[in-house]
Amino acid sequence: MPLICIIEACPVRGRNWGSQQEMKRAMTHTVGDEEITGIDRAWLEMDTPQNPMVVSAVLELTGVRDVEVLLKHLLERMLRHRRFLQRADVDHDPPMWRDDGEPLMAYHVRVYHLTEDAPDHDVRHAVARELGRSLDRALPLWRLTLLERGDGRVTLLIRVHHAIADGVALVRILMSCTDAASGGRRASDQRPARPRKGPLGVWIERLEFVNRTLEDLKEGLRADLQDPSRILRQLRTGREAVAAVSRVLNLPDDNPESLHRELSGTRNVAWTRHLPLGPIRRRARQLQVKINDLFVAALAGAFGRYLRELGGSVDPGQNVRIEVPVNLRKEGDGDAGNRFGLVLLDLPVGVVDWRERLRIVSARMEALKDSPEARAILVGLMAAGHLPVPVEKRLVSLLASKAVAVVSNLPGPRTSLRFAGARLENLVFWPPQAGAIGIGVSLFSYAGRVSVGVSSDIDIIAEPERLIAAFEAEIEHMLHPRRSPAVSSGEGRKRPGKGTRAGAAT
Repeated sequence: MPLICIIEACPVRGRNWGSQQEMKRAMTHTVGDEEITGIDRAWLEMDTPQNPMVVSAVLELTGVRDVEVLLKHLLERMLRHRRFLQRADVDHDPPMWRDDGEPLMAYHVRVYHLTEDAPDHDVRHAVARELGRSLDRALPLWRLTLLERGDGRVTLLIRVHHAIADGVALVRILMSCTDAASGGRRASDQRPARPRKGPLGVWIERLEFVNRTLEDLKEGLRADLQDPSRILRQLRTGREAVAAVSRVLNLPDDNPESLHRELSGTRNVAWTRHLPLGPIRRRARQLQVKINDLFVAALAGAFGRYLRELGGSVDPGQNVRIEVPVNLRKEGDGDAGNRFGLVLLDLPVGVVDWRERLRIVSARMEALKDSPEARAILVGLMAAGHLPVPVEKRLVSLLASKAVAVVSNLPGPRTSLRFAGARLENLVFWPPQAGAIGIGVSLFSYAGRVSVGVSSDIDIIAEPERLIAAFEAEIEHMLHPRRSPAVSSGEGRKRPGKGTRAGAAT
């Protein structure tokens, strides 16, 4: 008998928590079809069978008294965001978000029951299985999977296509579903400005974004004849963007081969629980570095440990290049859509001494502080969204070929949250990876703790829990260097086998 068995496909009709009338009330404030922005279309077309472009979040809840009440609570709030009621029409020119009418809950919501004797790794198996699946492009691009574990414990997996929301937007949407969320205007009532049309529309939109606001640019254009230097400054901004993208495309492909293989399309996942934030914050203050510097240095050390376990020594100058999303939202930007750029960071994985590694990471992070790459890549992705799909995918593949992992760090609420009375114990998310990138790493702070999640293609890292364990060991070594044994450069010279693939999913 399988450990994980489906108990219901959860159609709306016939259930108290999701009557047709309630769903229709949630849909009464839709605003009609909208043009898909260039950046959102770019993410929409990045989908591959090996790498669905879907942002995934796991919520671990305790004290769930009634699963039906929990689902009703979540659906009523999620469906206030109009993107959850729209499908992407890419056959139209330009592509459009189309109101799709009544949601097909038999597809969008699935409930599974885990038998009492199922250990924790079977939760990971169920999550990983879902992460390997693409979303149906003929329907609104989201899916919710509830894993009922008994004793009031529920693991909730929410998957939303990157075309709908980036990581920051998804967290905002989830926060709007909490018991503490204020009422205010529905998200579906907040209609964004229509994107400019025409072949140069996307570039105009991005230049407006870089130069603060649309109104500022309009007013500035009137003054251009009196002040030609304004035109020169805007042209300089455009040249800097092109130069920044060129620098990215010209970076050498010098990542370790073991982390840059062809993808299988089968994934494993792992995540931490209850990594305390307080001691890490105090240690960062003692060392006069930022908390994020400590995390990134620990991640570099974890990759170094993992590579030494695979093949023995690692060259002291070896780096692992990662993509780091940078939030470019301004105050007042909407809950949905994509407003972030990407920067590339080289992790000094060959440096064994953690203090030296931390010094290098801090210097490299500081150099990225005012880097034009983040906004430049945003502009590049916006442009890609208006290119023919084959050309766009080629550009995205070129960008993705420079890195082996996407690493995202998001701050979450400092206090505990509840959903329909149930307590949120932990929240983990995984960013999608474009092109041939096979590793996604996330850090999320919540209620004084940090969760670290790793999602990996099994042909890149078969057991992501090993990277998690290495990360935790590095954090412990930084916090208590006298208690922790030093890592030798020849640690783990014997290459282990792939072992079991519990948690893999196709």
